[in-house]
Amino acid sequence: MAQLPLADHLRTLPHGIVFAAVHFTDGDGHPLLLKSVYDPDVWQFAGGNLEFGSDPWDSARREVREETGLLLPTQPAPPLLALLFVAAAGEWPFKVGVVFDGGTLTAEQLAGLALDPAEHTEFAVRPLSEWRTVLTPPRLALVEAVARARDTGRAAYLHLPPQRTGD
Repeated sequence: MAQLPLADHLRTLPHGIVFAAVHFTDGDGHPLLLKSVYDPDVWQFAGGNLEFGSDPWDSARREVREETGLLLPTQPAPPLLALLFVAAAGEWPFKVGVVFDGGTLTAEQLAGLALDPAEHTEFAVRPLSEWRTVLTPPRLALVEAVARARDTGRAAYLHLPPQRTGD
């Protein structure tokens, strides 16, 4: 069987969105999440979509800087805590995401966070028991899996249901 020209072959493959995020905690191990300006019910890790020519860690660093003001080192990339697959929904393609371990932030670092008001309205650091009362089940599953991955040293894989536009 003849091989398709590259352009034709690429049209037969699914296309998706890749995103990268960073999991931070305070000194007590409580997760830091940011409240989305696009959907006030959504709390999320600092992070965002890859841009052309960027790899996941570069994208995560850029997004963290833009969203919080924190500067992260170029290399080495920190441990990977999770790989996510978010199913396609309507016209939205599937998403593949990675969550890196950003480590523990000091009280001074948390106090110095500078949110981008175009993306987030506030941030919070709460115990998982409190996040359970706020987060949607898929978002809670992610936050709990990432916390578990950090505790065990074993990365998580999650297959999440389709998300709303703001997620």
